[in-house]
Amino acid sequence: MSHSLSRRGVLSAVALGLGGRCFAQTKDSHDKFGRLIKPTAPPPLALKLSDGTKTDLKTLLTGKTTAMQLMFTGCSATCPIQGALFAQAQKRMGGKQGERQLLSISIDPLSDDPTALRAWLKRFDAAPGWLAAQPAMAQLDAFVEFLGASAKGPDRHTGQVYIFNRKGELTLRSSELPPGVEIVRFLDAQLAIGPV
Repeated sequence: MSHSLSRRGVLSAVALGLGGRCFAQTKDSHDKFGRLIKPTAPPPLALKLSDGTKTDLKTLLTGKTTAMQLMFTGCSATCPIQGALFAQAQKRMGGKQGERQLLSISIDPLSDDPTALRAWLKRFDAAPGWLAAQPAMAQLDAFVEFLGASAKGPDRHTGQVYIFNRKGELTLRSSELPPGVEIVRFLDAQLAIGPV
């Protein structure tokens, strides 16, 4: 049996190491944070983007490595910090997202219409490559539960960031409020792993 690691194995190990305290390996795909052993596709979720375009989560995620956060524009506690961390990440990318994207999904779709989401993005000087979306109310609970942020009420989200691969599969749940540099490092490491 060979003791050498495959390229994918080496890159996966590097990806795990890059996140430091924010990204640790988990035992299974249902732990609250860390890398998922088996990337998992989310349930269906219809979306309306800040420009009014209708799409779905699978279409939006496919082909890009995505860092996603849950938020709502009326939040005055955690969400502004989350927005600032995504702004930090975008600044580190230097406006060159390429195959990387940032996605803010509202957990208050009744209030967060495209106009509110455009104001959210403008507040943080979001450039192309940072999207905000209003989810279908009927599908939101199943999606939030899939992410592991299943507490009830309007403040049921966390400060976690969720990383999806190019196939639109969840690969990692971060710890609370990871700094922008960690978000970018993990996106880059996921890109280096390549299509699976």
